[in-house]
Amino acid sequence: MDTKERLFEQKIKNHCCSQTIMELCLEDLGKENEDLVQAMAAFCNGIGRGKICGTLAAAIAVLHVANPKEAAASWQEEVMDWFLDHYGGYDCEEIIQGNEMQKITLCPVLVEETYALLREYIQP
Repeated sequence: MDTKERLFEQKIKNHCCSQTIMELCLEDLGKENEDLVQAMAAFCNGIGRGKICGTLAAAIAVLHVANPKEAAASWQEEVMDWFLDHYGGYDCEEIIQGNEMQKITLCPVLVEETYALLREYIQP
């Protein structure tokens, strides 16, 4: 199944951005943890308040699941820098800039691009 199909499957499951990132990356790591995927719902829609992007929060968590030592040493900072450079902030409010349509147009792209970046880190 290609990435687009896997992302669509997450939509069918009604998973938000943070759950999608976590579940797809866990699959890539050959792991399963439904409780962790469910816990990622806490980060949906910027922790429900437009704050820290759920995609970013899940991405950082994934790095620590994949390789805690490398995540702490450099990966976390690299991913956060990449995210800021690409999306102009860490908070949903900064990213969508008051335009609710951005949730429909930008957020799916943001999830897909972040997932593609994470695969570079977590795949052997």
